[in-house]
Amino acid sequence: MNIGKLNRRVEIMEFFKSRDEYGGEIGEWRPIAKVWASIIPKSGTEQMLSQQITAENTVKIVIRYCHWLTVLHRICYENRLYEIVGTIDNATLHTATIINAKELVSNGLQCKTKESEDSGGGCKQTCKRPKSNGRCSIKCDDVRSESRW
Repeated sequence: MNIGKLNRRVEIMEFFKSRDEYGGEIGEWRPIAKVWASIIPKSGTEQMLSQQITAENTVKIVIRYCHWLTVLHRICYENRLYEIVGTIDNATLHTATIINAKELVSNGLQCKTKESEDSGGGCKQTCKRPKSNGRCSIKCDDVRSESRW
C-alpha cells in the first residue's frame, strides 16, 4: 500500500439512536473517526424514475485497514456523503480496506435538470448545498428531505 496516495481526509459516520421526550426514536449520523483516504471515481449514471431525475455516482475509497467498518457506516468528504455498499480487506493482508460506495446526490441535480428543461421559466425551488466549515454537516434526514419536491 502506498500511503502517499491517501490524500483526502474523510470522516466515518455512524447512525446513533436516542429517545425524545415522548418516547419516540430519533436518530442522527455522527462522525466517529477521521482517516486519510483516496477516492477514485468509478462510474456515474442518471435516469428518470417516478417523474424525477435520479443520479448515482459510484466510487472506490481506499483507507488503511479498518476491521470494524461495515455497510452500516457512511463516509463524508467535504460536502459529499457516501453510502457504503461493501468493504474488502485488500488480499486479506490487513493493510488496506477497499470500500465500494455510492454518493448520495442531493436535490441540486434535480433543480439543474428542471431548469434546463423549462423554457426559460427556471427552477421554482431554491437549491442550497451546505457550506463547509471543515466538518461534514450533512445528516441522513437532510439528504432524504432534500430529495423530495
